[in-house]
Amino acid sequence: MQTAKANSKSKQSGKSAVRTPAVSEAVAAQAQDPVAAGSPDMKPAEPQATDIGAVNPVAETSPVEQPAVHPETDVRLLDLNKIVNSTYNPRKNFREETLLELAESIRQSGVLQPICVRPRDEGFEIVYGERRYWAAAMANLKFIPALVRDLSDAEAEDAAITENLQREDVRPREEAAAYKRALQSGRHTIESLVGKFGKSEAYIRSRLKLCELIDALAGMLDKEDISVGVATEIAKYPADIQQEVYNDHFAEGCYSSWKTARIKEIARRLYERYMTKLESYNFDKTECLSCQHNTANQVLFKDECTGGCAGCQNRECMIRKNNEFLVQKAVKLLKDDPRTTLATGGETPAAVQEALEQEGYHVEELEYSVYHYDKGPQMPDAPQAEEFESEEDFTAAKEEYGAEMAVFAEETQQLEFDISEGRVRKYAIIGNLDIEIRYEEIEDEEREVTVNEGQDDEHKVFVTVVPPSPLEGLMQQDRRNREICYEHITTDMKRVFLDVKVANKPLQKEEQQMFYYAVMQRVMSDSKLRQCGFRPKEGSYLTDREQFAAAGRITVKQQAALVRAFLVDYFRSAAPEYGCTDETLLTGMMCRFADMNFTEQSQKVQQEYLQVYERRKARLQEQIDALQAKAESEELAVSMQEAPDVEPEELPDLLPDETPDAEPSPEPLIIPMDPDIEPDTRMPEEMKAAA
Repeated sequence: MQTAKANSKSKQSGKSAVRTPAVSEAVAAQAQDPVAAGSPDMKPAEPQATDIGAVNPVAETSPVEQPAVHPETDVRLLDLNKIVNSTYNPRKNFREETLLELAESIRQSGVLQPICVRPRDEGFEIVYGERRYWAAAMANLKFIPALVRDLSDAEAEDAAITENLQREDVRPREEAAAYKRALQSGRHTIESLVGKFGKSEAYIRSRLKLCELIDALAGMLDKEDISVGVATEIAKYPADIQQEVYNDHFAEGCYSSWKTARIKEIARRLYERYMTKLESYNFDKTECLSCQHNTANQVLFKDECTGGCAGCQNRECMIRKNNEFLVQKAVKLLKDDPRTTLATGGETPAAVQEALEQEGYHVEELEYSVYHYDKGPQMPDAPQAEEFESEEDFTAAKEEYGAEMAVFAEETQQLEFDISEGRVRKYAIIGNLDIEIRYEEIEDEEREVTVNEGQDDEHKVFVTVVPPSPLEGLMQQDRRNREICYEHITTDMKRVFLDVKVANKPLQKEEQQMFYYAVMQRVMSDSKLRQCGFRPKEGSYLTDREQFAAAGRITVKQQAALVRAFLVDYFRSAAPEYGCTDETLLTGMMCRFADMNFTEQSQKVQQEYLQVYERRKARLQEQIDALQAKAESEELAVSMQEAPDVEPEELPDLLPDETPDAEPSPEPLIIPMDPDIEPDTRMPEEMKAAA
């Protein structure tokens, strides 16, 4: 009867009278003694169950510190096999390492704090303390001290949420799920949760946002691959934007990773990239003026929209226009100044970077933050008469402006010279909404090289390597692009060779020569080549081309299939995949062999990469031609200024007999393998074309 009144009083007050039962020394010692708690000889607590609340008065504690406890509560030692877990515990996952640590602690010291259960069917259901329950099971205990409380489903859920949210090790998403569940129960509001747990409203609302994370980002948060702050910022945006952010900046192999960026930086990038205010974008907004998706054209917004508050409700169209603007501006900057290098600091939209790469433009990834690079000379602002109170002040300001402009012109001229000399690199850094010009000073590079001035005179020296000019850099880039093209061709051609079936049709002469060259390279040492009568024209060793020229004779016609099989194996293992072009001997041989035997697969592989190379070459050639034309015009102008005002001296014509005869080129010395048969040292016309 007394218990019923206490319950009634607690419910009428609307607040939880949070009290912890005072435990008698005997029961407390029994609950905390690891030997007693785990002793197989100890009987369950039912025969000696005690109403703890009747033994000693209850002690009051802070309502924020402890969950609500009903007066009809007692501590018992319960059989672990009679306890089941609940479905409303906000903690869904337990870290294995901490659970093992707790199990070891329980094994040594016992369960120091009872779990809370309520009667369920023939056993008990955990209200809170599930982690202690599992740790006790891992510690091989048979019994566990428990507070047995007669709770309804709603009361049990509230008690579980309250107890678990007060722990320091609860995971952010579990905390968010607990707040959400409390709100969905209808028994709580944001305001009541603020008062109950002592958290600010902003904190609880930010945690609730985590419930809206897409699965990929939620998994990263659970694994601590991203911080709570980063996850909260991303969770502010719709699921489609979250997915785009994940694909572009957090997925494996993404173009520009944000994993190491700070929270404020990510928040800024998200705001600038995904906000919809039209004034923030730089593309042509002529079509937007009459667009139905422009909020400035909608009746509900016309009275309130003044100045630059127009927003776009068609995000797909807005992003498309922004991407097109960035691509077109990047291409124009390159055409206006071929010395420019397109670059990204991690904020370039993936679609923009892909579009530029598809057209053959290279976008370089910056090594440092965009703020590391210099903006270059800044033009001073011209003074305005209305800004000054007297004519004298205005005149003085104009004189100061003239001096500043002179400095600006001198600095700009020096910068342009340094760019042309390769000592300063000019970047067009593509951001979310615009492209910014920045500069980087290129230092001379010190390299250690080995100098051999004699048989026993070898030493190392340091040399200074001057950075290449923009023209040299473009030519180097073209050579590298050509190498990349044939590196890909070589790699994919080797994959083609894995599945092809060789034919036993008669061998072509080029195949025979390739085969014997491969045998020389793979099987025969230089001494064996000498024994066969092959000697180099100069030096101690036969060059690759000399060996190839000497391998033009075949002796066994019946081994056609074996020859082709050998060539397939040879090309797969020996063809270079780096630094090769169509002029690389082995690469040209491999492509020619594939054309003769596996035409369809060969053409498919070569065309795939040659098309990419041709597009890149066309773009680089435009820049090279522009720089060469500029250099020629400058040389012509200088020569016109320095040309002396004299008539050129006419030289007498040489008599016919005074013209010296050109000496014939010496023939390479090749000793034939067979004295009676001269080896074919000429390269076939087909091979010349292939090389």
